[in-house]
Amino acid sequence: MPKPESRIVSLPIRMAQRVVDLILMVAIAGYIILFALQFIPSSPINHSAWVRQLHRIEDPGIAIPAGWVGLHWPARAGFSFLPLGGAFGVWLVKIVVDALFLAASRALERVVTGKPSAVGAEGWSHENAMTADSEKAREELLRRYREIESALRSTGRKRCVFLAVDVAASTGMKIGESEANIAATFQAYEEMLKKIFDQFAAWKQAWTPDGVMVCFLHPDLALGAAQRILQSLKTFNQTENKLRTPFQIRCGMNEGEVPIFEDSKLEKIADQTIDVAGHLQKQATPNRIWVTEELYQLFTEKAGFSPTEAQVDGRKVHEWRLPSTSGEA
Repeated sequence: MPKPESRIVSLPIRMAQRVVDLILMVAIAGYIILFALQFIPSSPINHSAWVRQLHRIEDPGIAIPAGWVGLHWPARAGFSFLPLGGAFGVWLVKIVVDALFLAASRALERVVTGKPSAVGAEGWSHENAMTADSEKAREELLRRYREIESALRSTGRKRCVFLAVDVAASTGMKIGESEANIAATFQAYEEMLKKIFDQFAAWKQAWTPDGVMVCFLHPDLALGAAQRILQSLKTFNQTENKLRTPFQIRCGMNEGEVPIFEDSKLEKIADQTIDVAGHLQKQATPNRIWVTEELYQLFTEKAGFSPTEAQVDGRKVHEWRLPSTSGEA
């Protein structure tokens, strides 16, 4: 969990970032309004005091860059896309400014606390981040994965590992919440998962509104991705979740040989191997990873697993959970 002093020292920077972001968002909105007003030139709105003030503030930001390339603003005839270009330019500035604020916040936390920032570059908690040894192991896995992928590109059937992830009780989480908070939270959740899948070399992904089926070409990479998701949930619920209910997820994993090609869409493939992964996910305990006995035997590292009494589609099930010291209930 982020230390109180880390939150305190970075508070001024976060507040300044919010003020700057608000100013830039207002500027973007102003450019969009100027673009729209071109289509109603005879409207009294164009002669109102607030529109004149908007032109005084925003016009130089369009006219000066436009003059560099021989264009004119305000447009002499018809309409111009220059205001949209201005909005896009401010949006790029916002991305750069946000990155600078983030770097400054982390640097200040390191100086004041003498420790790395509690939230890493990917938004994962420092206490749950992978150790240097495990990061080296992941790099070795990625190297082996690339060798496997190269060898399998020309074949029609591949031995794959499928990871099914779904948000537990997601419908109930949305009851009584605003549409904006729901959309923002689930978008942040999806972005977090996509970053993790990229880091662990996911080959194919098929998304539903609240869940995803992911194909990997190596069992340890699939397990690493699922474990990293569970490790990331605590920080996500603290910093990104705008809903009253914390996110809990169910994970199911299975492996097998499936008919799949380089250009195959995962959602179009019908195979029992994929079905079993989905059934494991549906029956799994929240914040646990359920895997078949056959897949469990393929993992290089089996720490954290325990056998269960459950059987899914006639297969024995092993369960992985976070260590109790990680704060997982």
